[in-house]
Amino acid sequence: MKPNIAARLHAILDLLDEGFALYRRSFTGFVLVGLAGLTPIAIATGLLIANAERLGPGWFIVIILVGLVLMLPMLIYLIGGLSRAANAAIEGRAIDLRETLALYPSVVAKAGCFTVTYGILMQVVSSLLSIVCICPIYVFLGISLTALVAAPDSSGVVQAILLIVIGLLFMGMYLLGFIIGGIGYSSLLYALQPWLIERLRFGEAMERSFDLIRFRLRTNLLAWGLSALLVFAVGISVSLAVGVLIPLPAFLLLGEESSFAQAIAGVAWLLGLALVLPPWLISMTLLYRRNLAARSGADLARRVEAWREKQELRTDSR
Repeated sequence: MKPNIAARLHAILDLLDEGFALYRRSFTGFVLVGLAGLTPIAIATGLLIANAERLGPGWFIVIILVGLVLMLPMLIYLIGGLSRAANAAIEGRAIDLRETLALYPSVVAKAGCFTVTYGILMQVVSSLLSIVCICPIYVFLGISLTALVAAPDSSGVVQAILLIVIGLLFMGMYLLGFIIGGIGYSSLLYALQPWLIERLRFGEAMERSFDLIRFRLRTNLLAWGLSALLVFAVGISVSLAVGVLIPLPAFLLLGEESSFAQAIAGVAWLLGLALVLPPWLISMTLLYRRNLAARSGADLARRVEAWREKQELRTDSR
């Protein structure tokens, strides 16, 4: 019997709860891995902001372009480190920084190629979904705005209802875009797992990645969307707290126009990501491992073994 939406939702909530429990249990290790990956980015961002006036617009643009090119392998390195840390925590092992951060250039290069390819596909699919889902909202929004403009002399109740409808349509449009984007980024983190935590050839990793994306697709979509919403909701509050409170003394002492204070603010925002990213990677690693076990039949073997042990216990009790 196929699980209904309530059963899928319950399983996903259990997965997210287990992910946060693993994060709390190995909090120090995950934060250290996140800091190891984000500190170079934070330092480079801070130095760039602090020396923007000295560099001039020409060199500033060149450095920004070079930084954007280097950003992809650095993010792959960060995602890979957090995925390996999550894999170790799931298996009950201590997070070893040397093992976790030992990503080889070939792995980063292959994962980067896959990320670019998958990113292009994700943008195409996201655009199509946006057209299908958001265009009707634009139509209703246009109708509501036309009705509001065409009936200026209508009663205040009618105008209030139209304004509420317009506000709800705007909220629905942005929420749908947010959910579609969250699903896309979560699916990318999920799809990268074969490249980062397993030793597979390029073709094997590609095949397994797309195979496990299709496997239990409806459950995966729900898990991707809920994990992104939860992490974004928690992450916004954490990032705001870190990004505002840490540079606040510098802004008070040096002023808002100080390059040094702005550099501290940029570094604080990036370092805040070290607290936000681990739960996202943990949940995607958990989902990948569960789907891989189910796909390979390992979970079925465990159920058969548990059933056999129960039958033996019943026989012995008689």
